Amino acid sequence: MTGVRMMEMVKIGLIGVIGILLAVPLKSYKAEFGTYIAIAVCLVILGYALQYFSGILSAIEQLRGYLQDNYSYLTVLLKAVGATYACEFCAGICKDAGYGGIAGQVEMIGKLYILLTGMPVLMALLESIQSIAG
Repeated sequence: MTGVRMMEMVKIGLIGVIGILLAVPLKSYKAEFGTYIAIAVCLVILGYALQYFSGILSAIEQLRGYLQDNYSYLTVLLKAVGATYACEFCAGICKDAGYGGIAGQVEMIGKLYILLTGMPVLMALLESIQSIAG
């Protein structure tokens, strides 16, 4: 990891800590203010995360070149990763707001989606094993 990226990670960590230090006292004053600050900090950090997508997209294009028109597995992988990040982000906000039950449901639906998304890969693997085994 380069020095610049390391400093960005430190900056993002500091944003998170400062957000918590602001949210905790406000939460005792008025609970919804703490939640609003937590959501705002999450969105700021998400904005930083979006900056990395250009590097990720160029790596995906390189992977597509290696796969030679057979990139359905890459699509499955990207769907699973996207669902994981989206569910984790939403569940974190729900937990911060004090709704752990809803967060658990969001995480469960995310896991079921990932399982469903991965089924074609599992079926292709089983078909390959069956054809080899005879």
